[in-house]
Amino acid sequence: MRANIFIFGSLITATIFGLFGQSIAYFMNEHLVKTAPIYYLTGLTFASYTFFLLPIMYVIFKRKQLKFGTLIYFLLFILGIGIPTSIWSLFVLAMWWS
Repeated sequence: MRANIFIFGSLITATIFGLFGQSIAYFMNEHLVKTAPIYYLTGLTFASYTFFLLPIMYVIFKRKQLKFGTLIYFLLFILGIGIPTSIWSLFVLAMWWS
């Protein structure tokens, strides 16, 4: 049960950072240190990638303890959400830096 909460919590956080990173960067620029929002966006993008990698690493390290069906379900779910969100956040970051 704790593993499910960790995996889904990490995925939700990573998805929010990946999809709404631009808005969060503007919000942080207005309410925190006044710096270029691109630096906040860069940090949020890397945090999103980290939060997507954590559940993958967890599932890979615990693969002996998980049933095969559960393992496939987790990996498909993580990659199905993680790949499109990561591509989108990288695209937004590249547009900001260019």
